[in-house]
Amino acid sequence: MLKINRLKKIKSNFPVLVGDKVVEKNTCNLLIDEISKSKAFDDMIMGGRSRINKGSKNFNNYIKSSNNSAKLFKLFNSKAFYKKIETLFSKNFKDGSWTNTHKPKIFNQKKFTIKKKLNSSELKKLLGNNYTNPKVNLDIDFSVSKGGYRLRPHRDDITRLYNFLIYLTDIPKKNGGSLTIYRKKSKKNLRKSFRRFPKISELEVVKAFTPKKGTVVFFQSTPNSYHGVKRFIEKNCPKRFFIYGSYALNKPVIWNYKGTAYYPHIISTKKKMLTSFHDANYLTTAPKN
Repeated sequence: MLKINRLKKIKSNFPVLVGDKVVEKNTCNLLIDEISKSKAFDDMIMGGRSRINKGSKNFNNYIKSSNNSAKLFKLFNSKAFYKKIETLFSKNFKDGSWTNTHKPKIFNQKKFTIKKKLNSSELKKLLGNNYTNPKVNLDIDFSVSKGGYRLRPHRDDITRLYNFLIYLTDIPKKNGGSLTIYRKKSKKNLRKSFRRFPKISELEVVKAFTPKKGTVVFFQSTPNSYHGVKRFIEKNCPKRFFIYGSYALNKPVIWNYKGTAYYPHIISTKKKMLTSFHDANYLTTAPKN
């Protein structure tokens, strides 16, 4: 179903693997048809992205009635496939790359990242302060975006190891909607901190991926894995159908780069937000309990 042998590394400041025609066009069309027939979506975020999220009752009903989506979900939601992705990154990025300090041994098929609103204190309690012996799970959503969808430059949740994106439709370059990866403008041998939401003025574009049917992008969710989505203009083109997901831990990831450990610091706030919306910066100092 997925020709992962087509995934190749690209020149970037953090580990990225990209492949064209990883998913066959006919399969993409079948997946689009299933998402289109969905009777309900779990939420709408980022100005126009409707999602069917793993863990919801709606998701379970969708998988039961969507044969191709179910096959894809079963493939991704397995320890064997996770290990294949882990091996691919290990082989392609051997030297001078980011590593996860505490590798998970257990793959939990039923686990998913909770999508409910919490303040920072509640989030810290949920994640705990013990980083050892983590378990890994798949998070995935089947999505469709209308015009206006955009995503500002950021780094993803502090529990994520690998992120992936499967494009199901061809979107003309002029219509935007491209996944764009960034790097900091100023070059330093060692950074002591990585903000989750840097200012756009601090960044420069490394590469933009115009949505192309069957293209798959995988990247490590390292402290510097800044990415975003250019505003999608829905004019004389199809909607932006795609699948987005990640392999995530049940606790924060401690990243290591050339012998330096980076710890996540959750920014305090009394405001209740989805876990994915919380601000957490990576610093070379461990947070105080």
